[in-house]
Amino acid sequence: MILRLTRRALSFGTRRKLTQYETTTDRILVLEGDHRRLSARGLLDRATELRQRVQAGTSLDEIKEEAFALAREAARRALNEHPVPVQIIGALTLHDGHLAEMRTGEGKTLTATLVCALNGLTGRGVHVATPNDYLAERDAAWMRPVYDLLGLSTGVITQEMDDDERREAYCCDITYGVASEFCFDYLRDNLKLSAAETVQRGHAFALVDEADATLIDEANMPLALFGPLGDHSGFYEVIDVLIASLQPSHYEVDHRRRVTLTEAGYSEVELRLQQQGLLKASSTLHDSVSISLLHHIMQSLRAHVVLARDRDYVVENGRVIIVDRLTGRPMPGRRYDEGLHQALEAKESCAIGEETRTVAAITFQTYFRRYDKLCGMTGTAKADAEEYKEVYGLDVISIPTHRPMIRLDGAVLHSTAAGKFQAILRELEDAAARGQPVLIGAPSIERSEALAAMLETNGWSQKNPATQNLGSSRTFAVLNAKNHAREAQIIAEAGAPGAVTIATAMAGRGTDIRLGGEHADAATRAKVIAAGGLLVIGTTHHDHGRMDEQLRGRAGRQGDPGRSVFHASLDDEFLKTAAIDAPPLTEQAPTIAPSVASRLIEAAQKRHEIRSFDRRLELLRFDTIIQRQRDNVYDLRQSIRDGSDTLIRAKQLRHETVDDLINRFAAPTAPWDIAGLDHAIRSVLTLAIDIRPPSSDPKADARALAQRITAAADRWIAGKIASMGETTFVDILRRLMMAAIDHLWSEQSERLDYLKRRVGDRRLPSHKVIAEFQIEAFTLFELMIADFRRDVTAYAMRVGILPTPCDSDE
Repeated sequence: MILRLTRRALSFGTRRKLTQYETTTDRILVLEGDHRRLSARGLLDRATELRQRVQAGTSLDEIKEEAFALAREAARRALNEHPVPVQIIGALTLHDGHLAEMRTGEGKTLTATLVCALNGLTGRGVHVATPNDYLAERDAAWMRPVYDLLGLSTGVITQEMDDDERREAYCCDITYGVASEFCFDYLRDNLKLSAAETVQRGHAFALVDEADATLIDEANMPLALFGPLGDHSGFYEVIDVLIASLQPSHYEVDHRRRVTLTEAGYSEVELRLQQQGLLKASSTLHDSVSISLLHHIMQSLRAHVVLARDRDYVVENGRVIIVDRLTGRPMPGRRYDEGLHQALEAKESCAIGEETRTVAAITFQTYFRRYDKLCGMTGTAKADAEEYKEVYGLDVISIPTHRPMIRLDGAVLHSTAAGKFQAILRELEDAAARGQPVLIGAPSIERSEALAAMLETNGWSQKNPATQNLGSSRTFAVLNAKNHAREAQIIAEAGAPGAVTIATAMAGRGTDIRLGGEHADAATRAKVIAAGGLLVIGTTHHDHGRMDEQLRGRAGRQGDPGRSVFHASLDDEFLKTAAIDAPPLTEQAPTIAPSVASRLIEAAQKRHEIRSFDRRLELLRFDTIIQRQRDNVYDLRQSIRDGSDTLIRAKQLRHETVDDLINRFAAPTAPWDIAGLDHAIRSVLTLAIDIRPPSSDPKADARALAQRITAAADRWIAGKIASMGETTFVDILRRLMMAAIDHLWSEQSERLDYLKRRVGDRRLPSHKVIAEFQIEAFTLFELMIADFRRDVTAYAMRVGILPTPCDSDE
């Protein structure tokens, strides 16, 4: 009852907002005639006047109607595209910091120009984050003429850019880029040695395009910068040969894709390792000294048994490239950590990269919550509304379609995989006879190629890339991560008469399939409409219902006719891994009753979605704790980098280090460790101090001793400054401080990763896991800060030309 009332209340709130947006839209449309009469110069002058008002203190809400009307007119002149009312409503939704759910083909890219133009007037920068380079470059080039007419500059961030090019792009009013590149630039900026070297200039406003891909699908994969630890390629090759020789009886894989060695497997591996000289004859893999070796064995085993080529990764030009399992897109630049990527490179006989250590890392969840204002748009958002609200503070607003949706949707659950593929083949043959274009969705590269092989067995042939006519009789194209470079070309012709396209979930992201083909004439388009529009065939259901909707959404855009049908079977992986009890198979029932099938599919997807949400939420809880430490470290580093109080800070750290030594070796409540204190003073401070045993007042003696030590250390540093010059000494000291904090934070990040796993293995309730992690992480942070004080002091005491020794006993 409470849940139903809550949903009703939320629905009422959404309807009220849409009503308000419709009223505002009507006022914007009234301004059309006035702006239509403006010259190009007049349009620019109006936009410049609005920019000046905003920068003088006028709120964006006060000028949004005028700005939207100007941007709408600029789009008409530059692109011959006039944003329709539902696009204006979508832009108003984005401006208010919501997530706009707009169906495929409703013009999200054009909608974004209205809100980007408005927020670009602040001069603080607008970041438009896309899932891939293609969309970033395409949208920036496509929409630049609109912004040019309004006097707004446009930039784009790509992987190949150097820092100067990135800095220039970020200085633009509107900057397009891949979401991951924004994150990496943020991490890199926090490792720069001066403010002038940084490329970003703040985090004022972000619009996340295809928000489900970035904020949901990729939210559980941290983005990390790595530093090399050295070349250990020979070691990985030896381990790879060993693992490749194992038999199936040596390991077990469970339904969650976790692999373990059997007892026979342990014995076999230990024997081989001893023969290779990597394990002593008296040792086993269970010994504490063998932890690192066992880790690499398990990573190699995972590379061979769990991760599959053309499903989890592809090999291109001698490089292993990870594939996002949900979207099917390759992720160049991403690497598995902890030796797993090197294990894959050894497995595939690729050049083995250096083993790395994480220098800095962040998740999309944490990064995008840094923006003063965040919004997003996607075709499917309602299913994840709770997560958008809880994690990002985004309300989901479903925008009405410009024209009524007339697509027909269906689903069939078959008893066997063989029956499913026969049904798919019949659907395809029927469509081919009518000249109806078909898009067949496959969940992975592996499945898409198996489907292609099945079609070839049944008389179809794969289209030659050199051939331009996709609509040739009984030919098909395959679109997956192995040929994603041809995505635009394949999608451009996927709506041609008789075209057949097999695609992973990557197909169509940000790209519409137009009936008849991208450049079709009216007659060709009419032919496809008469055949029924685009037919979408799903070869299985996805773990997340949202992914099903994304595939269906390729058909029926902008009121076009179309049909979608999902053919699944009880043998499908998504049902098996969900551990849903299915009805028994019978030869008399080739398909499952629709009511039963609907319940099975819904239950399986719900279970997968809950698991995924829980994983992302747990990651966020961990990362929220880590982010507090990250913010403290980055704030400290920035104050060192940009501050003018380097000597004062170093003096404070030096005095605190002395206090640390006194508290450790000469505490008033315990016997003094004079030998330990003398050794510490010599090793950290490079000083020789006469230390006498405490009298009847050890507290006063400790205080006096601390004063003598700090005075001697201060004189030592003063001598260095006199010899080197203050400017030189301060510059060296500043760099030493930043190098120290970078090194220590890298080590701390590694410790926190290990701590996450260790706490997770304790099998505690979720709230206790987080609580324990927080307590232990805070302790580690305090130790890191103490190490920072000590290291900076030790470096400073050793730097440069040695001054004349002074009397340290005064």
